[in-house]
Order: sequence, then structure tokens, then C-alpha cells
Amino acid sequence: MRGSAGEPDSRPRRAPASCSSAARRVPAPALYPALLGAAWAALAPPVQRLHAGGARARGRFRVRRGRGLAARLVAGLLRMPEAAEDVAVTLAVEPAGDGERWLRTFGVRPLFSSQWRAGDLLVEGLGLVQCWFRLRAEGGALVFEQVRSTLGLRRLGLPLPRWLAPRIEGRAGPLQDEVHVDVRIFAPVAGLLVAYEGRVANEAGGEAPPARAGGSTPESTAPSAPEPRAPEPRAPEPRA
Repeated sequence: MRGSAGEPDSRPRRAPASCSSAARRVPAPALYPALLGAAWAALAPPVQRLHAGGARARGRFRVRRGRGLAARLVAGLLRMPEAAEDVAVTLAVEPAGDGERWLRTFGVRPLFSSQWRAGDLLVEGLGLVQCWFRLRAEGGALVFEQVRSTLGLRRLGLPLPRWLAPRIEGRAGPLQDEVHVDVRIFAPVAGLLVAYEGRVANEAGGEAPPARAGGSTPESTAPSAPEPRAPEPRAPEPRA
């Protein structure tokens, strides 16, 4: 390519847009930090660690079941946890596509769910039912405010009217270095299906530093100290 005077064009050439964008690409933040944005910083550190992605935790819970026949039948069909005054609970969170897979185990009974983002809402799928939540930070705790429910496949869910939709109330708050969890699940007509409450702690060795919105951590932004350098050898002084 030549300039206007017939001389070779010495202007610097730009790299293709795809190359420059790839060089600047950074890992996407985990599900909850991405949804909360600036509000993520208002969560207490134990709550952040539990929701920063890839958590492994265990604790002890009290589980209550609804008393009516309909509540017991529906809870049994959905394989909800059995009633217990003090049951061991484990939690494992794994990345799954563009979301996360949560496995909670109450004693020996597993409870699976999938979570993903839809706009500014968190969607949790339990079988063919999806519950949509708006998240907010409140006094260091993470509060789940359900806004609607759908039924069907993930991308083809049909809105459920209130008189048919399940209702979930959830809160995860700080309790010293642990997290206090309080969840209640209701169904139309049947009323309370199950409620579980207790405390969980991140397993030793699995605790990550509190992630910040945007996926950075305090360690990744702090400047590193310069490494000490060995003293350079001195040349011998000339003798008289």
C-alpha cells in the first residue's frame, strides 16, 4: 500500500478487532457476583465465600415437613428432605454451562437444582419447575425474593399463575465465620412443604478469598513485593 505521494505507507497497521478483543478478554465473574453487581460488596465474607462459585460446605440443619396429607404427598413426590431435628448437611456447587449445579445432601437424601441467570434475575430449576428470584443484600445477608414461577423446559417454560405456583422464601446470613441458612418452600393448597434451617461452614482448604464484582480478588489486585536481589560482587581494590 502506498501513500498519496507514491511512497510506501509507513503508518502502523491495526491488529484485527478479534485479536485485540481476545487479548483483553478476562474470565467472567461467577453467577452471584455477576447478578448482584456492586451490591456483592455488601455481603458478609462468609456469605460471599458460599456464593462465589465452586463452594464445598457442610453443617447441621433442622428440617420440618408440612403436617397435612397433601403437603406430605407433594413433598414426597418432589423428594424433599425428611423431617429431622439435627441432620448432617453437605453442599457442593459446580459450574454447569452458563450457570451452576447445586447438590445439597440431607443425611443420605440428595436434593439437586440448577441455577442460571436471566437478565437481572436468578432462576433455579427443580425438575420441570423454575423459580425466578431477585437477589438483594440486607445487613450482610443474601435475600432471595421470588417474583414468578414457570413450568416446562428451561427455554420454553410457561408462566404459572399464583394459585398454582410454588413459593420459596430464602435467606443466607452471616453467623460468625459460618452462614445461617433459612429456607421455606410452600405449595398451593398444600401449604408448607418443607422448611430447613441451620448453619454451614466452608470446608477446610476449600475457602476462596471473597470475590469482588467483576471476578477479581483482593490478592489479584494487590501489588506484589519485589524479590530480594543478591548483592553484586565488588571488584578487588588495586594494591599500591
